[in-house]
Amino acid sequence: MSGASSALMGQKRFDLSFLKKNIAIILLIVLVVFNCIFTKNFMSWVTFSNLFMQASKIALIGLGMTLVIATGGIDISVGSAMAVGATISAIFFAQGDYWGVLISIAIVAGFGLLAGTLVSKFAIIPMIATLALRYIMRGMAQGVSGVGTVSYSAPELTQAFITPVGGIFPLHFFILVAAAVFMYFLVNRMKFGSQVEAYGNNPTAAKICGINTVKIVILCYVAIAIFSWGSGMIDMIMVSSADPSKLGVDMEIDVIAATVIGGTPITGGYPNIIGTVCGAFSLQLITMMCNMNNVAYSITLMIKAAIIVFALFFHGFRKK
Repeated sequence: MSGASSALMGQKRFDLSFLKKNIAIILLIVLVVFNCIFTKNFMSWVTFSNLFMQASKIALIGLGMTLVIATGGIDISVGSAMAVGATISAIFFAQGDYWGVLISIAIVAGFGLLAGTLVSKFAIIPMIATLALRYIMRGMAQGVSGVGTVSYSAPELTQAFITPVGGIFPLHFFILVAAAVFMYFLVNRMKFGSQVEAYGNNPTAAKICGINTVKIVILCYVAIAIFSWGSGMIDMIMVSSADPSKLGVDMEIDVIAATVIGGTPITGGYPNIIGTVCGAFSLQLITMMCNMNNVAYSITLMIKAAIIVFALFFHGFRKK
């Protein structure tokens, strides 16, 4: 009898573990099937091309947010990081200096370094630290632009990003795939991933075990800064301009939501890279589904909110 009970409990743990790792994939599959059946004109190359184009930018930053949330932190400055990186790059592009992107990425990475240092060495609450940097970077972007929107002309570069490869896959989708594969192996096949998870589960125990916790946290915040820079560059290149006041505004909301839906515990722990990518595509698919079915934007927001609450509830239940 006890053997049967143990087997049943083991089966429940297996089922829960399976849901934990694959709930975002399951959600994405359900949404795709639902729209194929009920949404008119959903099955078209244009629809999927738009999905890949919009979701890839969210998912790219989500790769970095996954690391940060896995440490038990959060970064609400990603939209401003996009703006300052893109604005500085656009200024250099307008002058014909494409090597200026190195300066822009160095500045954004520097802000990530600062965020990680404030959180790890000075024990400042991550939300407070990144909130301060959010305003600093947005102000810096607006200050260096001088006249507002910065425009330049590079039609070949813009065309490369707005013209889907094979009529369906935009160039930044391949950038996302390459970044996701790299991050997957970094998290699941290398020591860095286990150290991030250990820190997220118990920072004190991780430090006692000899893990350089300051280094781990700083690397996570630098990583999300770089991914934010990349997403901002994509936005800038696609329209040949950068608006420091609007670029990246509220991006952190979708990125955090994608990460939480993807299965990375908001309290820290296992970083689920594949789940985050699927979470980003699920969120964008919900937006497209509502638009194609003439559902009010307010309803779209409520649907997203309900999914986020469910994901948080699931995490809480799983932790108990």
